[in-house]
Amino acid sequence: MKPTRSTWLVAAALLGLAAGCGGDGGGVGPRSAGSFSVVSGGNNVPDRFSSDLWVKGSWAYTGTWGRAPRNGLRGDAVKIWSLDASGAPTLADSIMTPGVYNVSDVQASDDGSVLVFSTEGGTNAGLYVYSLSDPRAPTFLDSALVADGIHTATVADLDGHRYVFAARNPKSPALLVYDITAPASIALVATVPIPPAYGIHDTYVRDGLAFVFAWNTGVIIYDVGDGRRGGSPANPVEISRLLTADDNVPGGPSVHNGWWFHNPARNESRYLFIGQEGAGVVGAESSGDLHVVDVFDIEHPKEVAFFHLDGAGTHNFWVDESRQILYMAYYNGGVVALDVSGQLLGNLSNRLIAQIKPGGDDDTYTWGVQLANGSLYAIDMLSGLWQLKVP
Repeated sequence: MKPTRSTWLVAAALLGLAAGCGGDGGGVGPRSAGSFSVVSGGNNVPDRFSSDLWVKGSWAYTGTWGRAPRNGLRGDAVKIWSLDASGAPTLADSIMTPGVYNVSDVQASDDGSVLVFSTEGGTNAGLYVYSLSDPRAPTFLDSALVADGIHTATVADLDGHRYVFAARNPKSPALLVYDITAPASIALVATVPIPPAYGIHDTYVRDGLAFVFAWNTGVIIYDVGDGRRGGSPANPVEISRLLTADDNVPGGPSVHNGWWFHNPARNESRYLFIGQEGAGVVGAESSGDLHVVDVFDIEHPKEVAFFHLDGAGTHNFWVDESRQILYMAYYNGGVVALDVSGQLLGNLSNRLIAQIKPGGDDDTYTWGVQLANGSLYAIDMLSGLWQLKVP
């Protein structure tokens, strides 16, 4: 039987007493409280609902969402933004992908050579790869169409090759692994079925491990080059899995996304941050908590902490690892900054550093955040792309 939150909170409290209090931010509250401020942007995508965000150098790329169209327009566009010397965004152009409902995930490769995005619904759903040789005008290289589409697509360089770890949509959920080393010739190298408990929603790949966030199946951890189980991108091998707590959200754990935190101050990679995406209504309400999982023993992960924000729920994350701050898109709750330094145990409500609703109370439903060039960028489904000053 899956333990309840109260069960592991008691265990965490006992562990905290044994370990002592204080020291390097070990649960004594935020190192400093602060506030976000808007630098520029906002109210700049009036035609469609916005979705995902990626910033690379002096350019940004954002997706659009539209199963319930805005102004009669579905999410078939990737918006291209020029960032000036101060980081302020100006809409420069768009990539149109006719016949899809959502551009659901957007990422540029680390070397800035390609833009990858996933699409859902309609007749042309799947994976798209574009060249960024001219970042203002990306050029089409190849696509891999998938019935019902791909929810997210994570680009990762492993052992001299470039891969995309893609989440096939819930009707036939699977982890799809594509080799895009030759970006004009996408090759599917692995298909890993995922239990149909509303499928797979996101992946996070780092140091030869792939973390698959599979809704009410939980998080599944695969060796894709780590070496401990002989896995590879073409042959992912499961190491372990964990179903997180669901106390505050009807409908189950709803494991949506995550980030494996590498803490340079403590020289450890102990914590996996997991977002729980509960029920919501675009523009009005959302639900779901942050769950913190200890993966020091990767074969036996355990949940140790959580953060709850009344009246709102998490979506996507970004971590400033050097400063040990977790930035969370919190839908109608806007953007939240959380101190994740030191030991993380129990209720992290005293770790809240700052919160902002960039579009105000009636025009905020934040999808994602990314720290880049000294600014925090937030993409909001209702009010577009924002540049924020961090606390």
